[in-house]
Amino acid sequence: MQSSIVANDVSFEFSDGRILFQNLHFSIGQERTALVGPNGIGKTYLAKLIVGEIETSKGKISRNSALSYVPQREKPERITVEEFLQNYSWSLLGEKLLTGIDRKNFCDQLSGGEWMRVRLAEKLEDQFLILDEPTNDLDQESKKVLIRFLKEYEYGFLLISHDRECLKLCETILELSNLGLNKYGGGWNSYEETKERERKNSLAALEKARRDRDAAQAKRIEQIERQEKRNRKGVKSAAKGGTPKILLGARKRNAQTTSGKLNSSSLEKANEKILEVYEAMDRLKIDPIMYADLSGKAIPSQKLVAEAKDLNIRFQDWIYEKDLNFSWKGNIRIAIKGGNGSGKSTLLQALLGGKGLETKGSLTLGKLNTLYIDQRCNQLDDSKSIFENVRDVSTLDESEIRNGLAKFLFFKDTVFQKVRTLSGGERLRAALARGLLSTEKPELLLLDEPTNNLDLENIEFLENLIREFKAAVLIVSHDELFLENCGIQEELTIKHILNVTN
Repeated sequence: MQSSIVANDVSFEFSDGRILFQNLHFSIGQERTALVGPNGIGKTYLAKLIVGEIETSKGKISRNSALSYVPQREKPERITVEEFLQNYSWSLLGEKLLTGIDRKNFCDQLSGGEWMRVRLAEKLEDQFLILDEPTNDLDQESKKVLIRFLKEYEYGFLLISHDRECLKLCETILELSNLGLNKYGGGWNSYEETKERERKNSLAALEKARRDRDAAQAKRIEQIERQEKRNRKGVKSAAKGGTPKILLGARKRNAQTTSGKLNSSSLEKANEKILEVYEAMDRLKIDPIMYADLSGKAIPSQKLVAEAKDLNIRFQDWIYEKDLNFSWKGNIRIAIKGGNGSGKSTLLQALLGGKGLETKGSLTLGKLNTLYIDQRCNQLDDSKSIFENVRDVSTLDESEIRNGLAKFLFFKDTVFQKVRTLSGGERLRAALARGLLSTEKPELLLLDEPTNNLDLENIEFLENLIREFKAAVLIVSHDELFLENCGIQEELTIKHILNVTN
């Protein structure tokens, strides 16, 4: 297969001297390729280098076909769809993408899913696409259109995504990490199996290093105790035999020197083993999954969470096609679903008390301590550190807070990072830590599109927490696999009348 893209010895360095990655070698053919890696590792920068939008600091990238880069977000202009697509050539695949979209509409009035479809249709003439997080902000219907497009697109593409449904379409996986770029054939399932083997091997090495470290420490203690016993025996024997004081002093100094050597030698060996532990941990390229055991406060099965009777909410008009009726009690686990702009986030606002919302019908809320996390984690104070954000709401002492934060993967001095410097996944973990380490334990967890902008490790981290959460859970999400892995049992699907902002 002829390569569309070949990179030789590619490095990228920021103007302040910070190196993002260096000495990358790879080739990408006319195939379905995924680029994965943790948030902040440089995937978008690598995509911009490949397409030629920015220059490499070192090395060369050659391209054998016309490339198009579809960024994660692109602000639409105040022009019609028809004007935006002036260079579009008719094709069956393009017409499928544009089904249901009025070409007389202005681009800035399209939903997120419609705007993504229009942008893709405009790029179809090129023979290689680079798609940067195309599923962000898409509802389930738009995501289905995107997946169908990816299946039917006849040329190669490079997909930057954390969406596992899309990743399963890819034949080759490129993994960018702090160790460089690795290529995996065999598709997504094969990649996951390989990563699981790597994880198990690394954990086994880590466990062996810990055992060796503990054995070295135990041997050190045993040697010191044995030497001290000899020292005491020598002193007792010398006292009985009337050994001259000058000779006793020399023996004592020799014994102390021997003990010191044993102490130093054993400590050095123990420290070597500890270093091996850290090296083994470094080889775990995938961050450890969150192991927080802070699982909220379960509520009685008949305690009210929320009850709606003929509920609707007005913007220019009533937004729901049908008035909402539901009664939720106890430790419910419900997904709120609907298209973009259907009013899902508005419903969450109503469940939080809904100040300023004009409603009809009735909405009765239970008296529950609620942890609400929106897409930007706005309850965090960006000017403060992670530690300070937790301290503001917790009666735990400093060591307890730091131990708690370690359960959310914030170790040592990372707890003093300013929140404004955090990635999307780190922000989410900080917001969860703030809520779950607070004095009042949450009885209801409300999450609005929590997987947007999260890398795969942080998605797994969140799935684990929600599975273990003992209290009530309400989630707005389009990610079916995520909802399944969270153990969500029911759903409320809502439809809108007007295309209003959610």
